[in-house]
Amino acid sequence: MKMPLRIGAFTLIELMVSMTIITILTFIFFGQYPEAATRLSLINVSHTTSLLVREAQVRGSAIDSLNSALGGYGVYATLSSPDRIVLFGDTVDSSVPKPNGVAVGNGLFDNSPINETKTTSIFPTGYIVKKLCVGSGFPFTCNTNNTPNITSLTISFTRPDPEPHIYINNATSSSASAGCIELRAPLDTRSGHIRSVQVYNSGRITIVVGKCDNSSS
Repeated sequence: MKMPLRIGAFTLIELMVSMTIITILTFIFFGQYPEAATRLSLINVSHTTSLLVREAQVRGSAIDSLNSALGGYGVYATLSSPDRIVLFGDTVDSSVPKPNGVAVGNGLFDNSPINETKTTSIFPTGYIVKKLCVGSGFPFTCNTNNTPNITSLTISFTRPDPEPHIYINNATSSSASAGCIELRAPLDTRSGHIRSVQVYNSGRITIVVGKCDNSSS
Protein backbone atom coordinates (compact mmCIF):
# COMPACT_ATOMS: atom_id res chain seq x y z
CA MET A 1 0.00 0.00 0.00
CA LYS A 2 1.47 3.30 -1.09
CA MET A 3 1.59 6.22 1.34
CA PRO A 4 -0.07 9.40 0.01
CA LEU A 5 2.30 12.25 -0.83
CA ARG A 6 2.17 15.36 1.37
CA ILE A 7 1.97 18.39 -0.91
CA GLY A 8 2.05 22.10 0.04
CA ALA A 9 1.88 21.67 3.82
CA PHE A 10 4.13 22.53 6.78
CA THR A 11 4.55 20.53 9.92
CA LEU A 12 4.43 22.35 13.24
CA ILE A 13 8.19 21.90 13.68
CA GLU A 14 8.93 23.35 10.24
CA LEU A 15 6.70 26.31 10.97
CA MET A 16 8.40 26.94 14.33
CA VAL A 17 11.86 26.77 12.74
CA SER A 18 10.82 29.21 10.02
CA MET A 19 9.36 31.65 12.54
CA THR A 20 12.51 31.45 14.66
CA ILE A 21 14.71 32.27 11.66
CA ILE A 22 12.47 35.19 10.69
CA THR A 23 12.54 36.51 14.27
CA ILE A 24 16.35 36.32 14.45
CA LEU A 25 16.73 38.11 11.11
CA THR A 26 14.25 40.78 12.22
CA PHE A 27 16.19 41.47 15.43
CA ILE A 28 19.45 41.67 13.47
CA PHE A 29 17.95 44.06 10.93
CA PHE A 30 16.34 46.42 13.42
CA GLY A 31 19.37 46.24 15.69
CA GLN A 32 21.60 47.51 12.89
CA TYR A 33 19.09 49.94 11.37
CA PRO A 34 19.90 53.04 13.50
CA GLU A 35 23.62 52.67 12.78
CA ALA A 36 23.04 52.18 9.05
CA ALA A 37 20.60 55.09 8.90
CA THR A 38 23.08 57.39 10.64
CA ARG A 39 25.85 56.50 8.22
CA LEU A 40 23.55 56.89 5.24
CA SER A 41 22.52 60.37 6.40
CA LEU A 42 26.16 61.39 6.77
CA ILE A 43 26.87 60.09 3.27
CA ASN A 44 24.01 62.24 1.99
CA VAL A 45 25.33 65.30 3.86
CA SER A 46 28.84 64.85 2.45
CA HIS A 47 27.56 64.32 -1.09
CA THR A 48 25.30 67.37 -0.81
CA THR A 49 28.28 69.47 0.27
CA SER A 50 30.45 68.10 -2.53
CA LEU A 51 27.72 68.71 -5.12
CA LEU A 52 27.30 72.31 -3.96
CA VAL A 53 31.01 72.89 -4.50
CA ARG A 54 30.75 71.26 -7.93
CA GLU A 55 27.73 73.41 -8.78
CA ALA A 56 29.64 76.53 -7.78
CA GLN A 57 32.53 75.40 -9.99
CA VAL A 58 30.34 74.80 -13.04
CA ARG A 59 28.12 77.84 -12.68
CA GLY A 60 30.92 80.15 -11.64
CA SER A 61 33.20 79.29 -14.52
CA ALA A 62 30.75 78.76 -17.36
CA ILE A 63 26.99 78.59 -17.17
CA ASP A 64 26.32 81.99 -15.66
CA SER A 65 29.19 83.75 -17.38
CA LEU A 66 26.75 85.75 -19.52
CA ASN A 67 24.97 87.10 -16.45
CA SER A 68 26.32 90.64 -16.15
CA ALA A 69 25.35 90.85 -12.47
CA LEU A 70 27.31 87.78 -11.37
CA GLY A 71 31.04 87.29 -11.55
CA GLY A 72 31.27 83.85 -10.02
CA TYR A 73 29.84 81.38 -7.53
CA GLY A 74 31.05 79.91 -4.27
CA VAL A 75 30.36 77.82 -1.18
CA TYR A 76 30.54 79.23 2.33
CA ALA A 77 30.78 77.39 5.67
CA THR A 78 31.12 78.87 9.13
CA LEU A 79 31.53 77.32 12.57
CA SER A 80 29.02 79.82 13.94
CA SER A 81 26.32 78.00 11.92
CA PRO A 82 27.74 74.49 11.66
CA ASP A 83 24.48 72.86 10.55
CA ARG A 84 24.48 74.34 7.04
CA ILE A 85 26.37 75.11 3.85
CA VAL A 86 25.61 78.13 1.66
CA LEU A 87 25.87 78.33 -2.13
CA PHE A 88 26.20 81.96 -3.20
CA GLY A 89 26.28 83.91 -6.43
CA ASP A 90 29.18 86.36 -6.32
CA THR A 91 27.96 89.79 -7.38
CA VAL A 92 30.21 91.71 -9.77
CA ASP A 93 32.47 94.12 -7.87
CA SER A 94 33.70 97.08 -9.94
CA SER A 95 36.64 97.58 -7.58
CA VAL A 96 38.10 94.16 -8.39
CA PRO A 97 40.49 94.00 -11.38
CA LYS A 98 39.03 92.25 -14.43
CA PRO A 99 40.97 89.10 -15.39
CA ASN A 100 40.97 88.76 -19.16
CA GLY A 101 38.70 91.79 -19.28
CA VAL A 102 35.86 89.88 -17.59
CA ALA A 103 34.03 91.45 -14.63
CA VAL A 104 34.18 89.29 -11.49
CA GLY A 105 33.08 89.37 -7.86
CA ASN A 106 35.23 89.77 -4.78
CA GLY A 107 35.28 86.01 -4.17
CA LEU A 108 33.53 86.26 -0.79
CA PHE A 109 30.01 85.64 0.51
CA ASP A 110 28.31 88.98 1.21
CA ASN A 111 25.00 89.65 2.97
CA SER A 112 24.85 93.34 2.12
CA PRO A 113 24.18 95.52 0.26
CA ILE A 114 23.04 92.43 -1.68
CA ASN A 115 22.41 89.07 -0.06
CA GLU A 116 24.27 86.70 -2.37
CA THR A 117 22.64 83.51 -1.05
CA LYS A 118 21.41 81.16 -3.77
CA THR A 119 20.87 77.97 -1.78
CA THR A 120 21.22 77.11 1.90
CA SER A 121 21.55 73.40 2.59
CA ILE A 122 20.55 72.68 6.20
CA PHE A 123 21.74 69.34 7.57
CA PRO A 124 19.59 66.88 9.55
CA THR A 125 19.58 67.44 13.31
CA GLY A 126 22.90 66.52 14.90
CA TYR A 127 24.96 66.58 11.69
CA ILE A 128 27.47 69.41 11.67
CA VAL A 129 30.56 70.96 10.17
CA LYS A 130 33.10 70.14 12.88
CA LYS A 131 36.29 71.47 11.29
CA LEU A 132 37.31 73.93 8.59
CA CYS A 133 40.83 73.36 7.34
CA VAL A 134 43.42 74.51 4.81
CA GLY A 135 46.79 73.29 3.60
CA SER A 136 48.26 71.47 0.64
CA GLY A 137 46.65 68.11 1.40
CA PHE A 138 46.15 65.61 4.20
CA PRO A 139 46.78 66.25 7.04
CA PHE A 140 45.22 69.69 6.86
CA THR A 141 45.51 72.43 9.48
CA CYS A 142 42.16 73.03 11.16
CA ASN A 143 40.29 75.45 13.43
CA THR A 144 42.40 76.66 16.37
CA ASN A 145 45.55 74.88 15.15
CA ASN A 146 45.85 77.50 12.43
CA THR A 147 47.09 81.06 12.86
CA PRO A 148 44.75 82.88 12.78
CA ASN A 149 42.01 80.55 14.05
CA ILE A 150 39.79 79.37 11.19
CA THR A 151 36.17 80.33 11.80
CA SER A 152 34.87 80.30 8.23
CA LEU A 153 35.87 78.86 4.87
CA THR A 154 34.99 80.20 1.43
CA ILE A 155 35.56 78.21 -1.75
CA SER A 156 34.79 80.44 -4.70
CA PHE A 157 35.09 80.29 -8.47
CA THR A 158 35.37 83.35 -10.69
CA ARG A 159 34.71 83.21 -14.39
CA PRO A 160 36.14 81.86 -16.58
CA ASP A 161 38.40 79.64 -14.42
CA PRO A 162 37.43 76.22 -12.95
CA GLU A 163 40.14 76.47 -10.28
CA PRO A 164 38.93 77.58 -6.84
CA HIS A 165 40.00 80.38 -4.55
CA ILE A 166 40.10 79.07 -0.98
CA TYR A 167 39.83 81.77 1.66
CA ILE A 168 39.49 81.76 5.45
CA ASN A 169 37.72 84.22 7.74
CA ASN A 170 36.16 86.28 4.93
CA ALA A 171 39.51 87.63 3.79
CA THR A 172 41.14 87.44 0.37
CA SER A 173 44.65 88.34 1.52
CA SER A 174 45.80 84.80 0.77
CA SER A 175 44.36 81.75 -0.96
CA ALA A 176 45.17 78.23 0.23
CA SER A 177 46.14 75.51 -2.20
CA ALA A 178 43.54 73.15 -0.69
CA GLY A 179 40.65 73.21 1.76
CA CYS A 180 38.81 70.58 3.76
CA ILE A 181 35.34 70.57 5.36
CA GLU A 182 34.99 67.92 8.07
CA LEU A 183 31.43 66.65 8.59
CA ARG A 184 30.27 64.61 11.56
CA ALA A 185 27.27 62.51 12.52
CA PRO A 186 25.77 62.62 16.05
CA LEU A 187 27.75 59.52 17.11
CA ASP A 188 31.04 60.71 15.69
CA THR A 189 33.17 58.50 17.93
CA ARG A 190 32.07 55.45 15.93
CA SER A 191 33.81 54.29 12.79
CA GLY A 192 32.30 55.74 9.63
CA HIS A 193 30.63 58.68 11.38
CA ILE A 194 33.15 61.26 10.12
CA ARG A 195 33.56 62.23 6.46
CA SER A 196 35.49 65.05 4.81
CA VAL A 197 35.08 67.00 1.60
CA GLN A 198 38.44 68.05 0.15
CA VAL A 199 38.86 70.70 -2.54
CA TYR A 200 42.15 71.37 -4.33
CA ASN A 201 43.27 74.37 -6.39
CA SER A 202 43.61 72.00 -9.34
CA GLY A 203 39.81 71.83 -9.36
CA ARG A 204 39.64 68.32 -7.87
CA ILE A 205 36.82 67.69 -5.37
CA THR A 206 36.80 64.47 -3.36
CA ILE A 207 35.05 62.87 -0.38
CA VAL A 208 37.00 60.73 2.09
CA VAL A 209 35.95 58.70 5.11
CA GLY A 210 37.64 60.20 8.15
CA LYS A 211 39.02 63.47 9.44
CA CYS A 212 40.78 66.36 7.76
CA ASP A 213 43.73 66.01 10.13
CA ASN A 214 45.49 63.61 12.50
CA SER A 215 44.16 65.07 15.75
CA SER A 216 42.45 62.95 18.36
CA SER A 217 39.45 65.26 18.60
